[in-house]
Amino acid sequence: MYTRVTLCDLPTPLQYLEKLSDLYHNQIYIKRDDLAGPEPGGNKARKLEFILGEAKKQGARHLITCGSTFSNHCRLTAMAALQQGLDCTLVLNKPEDDSREIKNRGNYFLYNLLDVNLEIVSRSEREARMEEVYQELNNRGKKPYLIQGGGYGRAGLHGYVETAAEIKHQARLPEGRFDYLFLATGTGTTQAGLLIGNYLHRCAETIIGISVEPTSQQGEQEIKECLKDYCQHHNLPAELIYQDLILLDDYIGAGYGIIEDNLIETVSRVAREEAILLDPVYTAKAFRGMVNFLKKKQIRNKKVLFLHTGGLPILLSSSEHWDFK
Repeated sequence: MYTRVTLCDLPTPLQYLEKLSDLYHNQIYIKRDDLAGPEPGGNKARKLEFILGEAKKQGARHLITCGSTFSNHCRLTAMAALQQGLDCTLVLNKPEDDSREIKNRGNYFLYNLLDVNLEIVSRSEREARMEEVYQELNNRGKKPYLIQGGGYGRAGLHGYVETAAEIKHQARLPEGRFDYLFLATGTGTTQAGLLIGNYLHRCAETIIGISVEPTSQQGEQEIKECLKDYCQHHNLPAELIYQDLILLDDYIGAGYGIIEDNLIETVSRVAREEAILLDPVYTAKAFRGMVNFLKKKQIRNKKVLFLHTGGLPILLSSSEHWDFK
């Protein structure tokens, strides 16, 4: 089994959203994984509890991971490393549009505030540079440990296998489960973990991932590969679990990290109705996708859970997109 280090104060809250439930004609709940882990939190902290457990078991002294310049995963990896007394290098891909400068705000500001090592490269060079950094540190006897983007892999996935059991325990519904569970999906590890956990604990009838970047074909393949690897090591029926995989790419919009008016409207509505803060890159896309799916399919009077995966620094770094005049 996996070794765990404590980063999160669990369980995270599960709240009923009364105003939005009335507005969207369903019983809508939210799982507050934006409150998991080192402040300001996020779903990656659950994964990092097991990833760092494995790293420390191997005697690692220096963590290496990658992501965008506004990656929540990179921010939480850096904070977790410092809490555990480890060094950290973040390999960040600069914006694909060279005209977009990297601004010292949001998660990028926090990387600098935490004083971790930063390597800025193009997206196509990111994985290769991670390997180079690993070899350089290894040759110097620094005992590096490589973490794939988004916490991809068995240890990270296990964090959300356990989350399904936590949701099941918290729900206390007459039917014993939610009708739908929606979440933002990027690398796919969170959704893969929930699918396996749902097979074991049945916390939701249907789990739907809303893609924030990959097409459904690409994203489904990544989820299946991660899921298959975990199932092989735990003697679980991957082919049976695949049948529950639903990933929608209808709400990617103009692209990853591009903030559009409909996302600004979603963030504003949830903030004003429920005093809950989404971000315009991940969670607003997923929440908008959930609402549109329920409307399009004419789904009413169902128990619906939205997984809030965090992203407050991204919201705070996007204030210029709001005009409050």
